[in-house]
Amino acid sequence: FTIVHTHTPKPGLFGQLAAKMAGVPIIINTVHGYFFHDNMSPLTRRFYITLEKVASLCSSTILSQNKEDMQTAISEKICSPTKIQLLGNGIDLDQFNSQRYSAAEVISYRQQLGLADNTRVVGFVGRLAARRKGFLDLLVAGQKVVAQFPDTRFLIVGSADSGKEDAVEPCIVEKYDLADHCLFLGHRPNVELPLLYRLMNVLVLPSIFEGVPRVVMEAAAMGVPAVVTDVKGNREVVESHRNGLLVPYGKPEKLAQAIIELLTDRELARYMGNEARKIAQERFDEQLVFEKVKAEYARMLREKGLPVPIPRNAGE
Repeated sequence: FTIVHTHTPKPGLFGQLAAKMAGVPIIINTVHGYFFHDNMSPLTRRFYITLEKVASLCSSTILSQNKEDMQTAISEKICSPTKIQLLGNGIDLDQFNSQRYSAAEVISYRQQLGLADNTRVVGFVGRLAARRKGFLDLLVAGQKVVAQFPDTRFLIVGSADSGKEDAVEPCIVEKYDLADHCLFLGHRPNVELPLLYRLMNVLVLPSIFEGVPRVVMEAAAMGVPAVVTDVKGNREVVESHRNGLLVPYGKPEKLAQAIIELLTDRELARYMGNEARKIAQERFDEQLVFEKVKAEYARMLREKGLPVPIPRNAGE
């Protein structure tokens, strides 16, 4: 290969080491959020930082999805400031567009899922992980939400984070007396996700850290306000009180308050939903990300004295 481009922590380490040993001239890694975080023990955190330092020695350049990880990479001396640059993240704004769906389609889909017209819908999209995605905090918060709004349904899209120590199964909701309020849909294809977002009054992501969370970008593009934890990655997408609310990680009572606020104040939720779509159009167009990646490939090829392919015409 002329270029090896790795993503996420494990492939980032092993893929870059393998590429280096194979003599690949250009090795690029995209940071989707460093695995280490402030809630780890200092020793564990240092271990993962060391692994990132080893991986970065193989990198020709590093692309970061968020600004905070860039600052962390520099402050922790994972790499030099000249080796890392901001990439951002994006989605297909044409696919995630609420205007694609008529009122009749939305009503029909709600009926298919057994949701009444007046049912409040709180969405969660992601792996069912107790700490990594804060799923248990969502359930604790859900008890308080249901106590105030008994008609609330939690629309949960995703499967158990199998093989991970904090994986949870859907049956856990029985311990929280939420079985009648949760609708588990499992993994759904991307083509179905926009319509699922269209049913939600609010999206919730109480995770411990993120790169730049796609699900929050997708919800924003669909005009859905979000309640997320005030952690790196989430802060890249949500401006508190503009397109959603930020709450402290590990504080389910605060999470519940924020959800209830958006379910209660429909005008506030509508305002945030409109702002969310504007922000998505300004910042989260995947075409901008594609162009940055292609530009970096071309720059690195020229730097190595290698030929730069001529882009094909659109439609070829």
